[in-house]
Amino acid sequence: MATRIGIISDTHIPGSIPELWPEVEIAFKGVDMILHAGDLVTTAVVDWLERIAPTYAAEGNHDVGLSDVDERIRPKWFLDIEGYRLGMVHIIDGWGTMTASQLVKIYLGELPDIVVCGDSHFEFVRREDGMLIINGGSATYPHNREARLGHVVLLDVERGREPEARIVELTDYSVDGTDGRKRYARGRNR
Repeated sequence: MATRIGIISDTHIPGSIPELWPEVEIAFKGVDMILHAGDLVTTAVVDWLERIAPTYAAEGNHDVGLSDVDERIRPKWFLDIEGYRLGMVHIIDGWGTMTASQLVKIYLGELPDIVVCGDSHFEFVRREDGMLIINGGSATYPHNREARLGHVVLLDVERGREPEARIVELTDYSVDGTDGRKRYARGRNR
């Protein structure tokens, strides 16, 4: 039986919006676990996600010290899931300047089968150097433009089968038919 994992990153609560969009809960319905690839800003984000499924979070550059007060948050995570090794860290910087293997080794210290990262606010799923590499972008502040519904990723891992990930547009689950821009007057805008 496959393990379904919800991946989210760069929520920046409460700077982006006061709390996570309800669309995240809808998109993550039925997941077995959630990975947050950092820049939570507050541990309340993990508490909220834990209502859905067990949650593991990478400490982002806006999360300094959170790993000291919450065991669910670490600078790096390594998990063994259905026979695959997964590594998660907030920042992997320098894509295109060297091979994926070189970069992942620098930032994670090993070469797992599945790599989860964040920081860029740009979502992607790709296979390079034998690894499935996932960046969920940002659920609350996609592409660093403005506070609105962004993206998450659903990852299916099953023993003996190639792991599969797909990017989910939270607007596909909009509870009010909008992209969320006007829901919160204090949302971050550039």
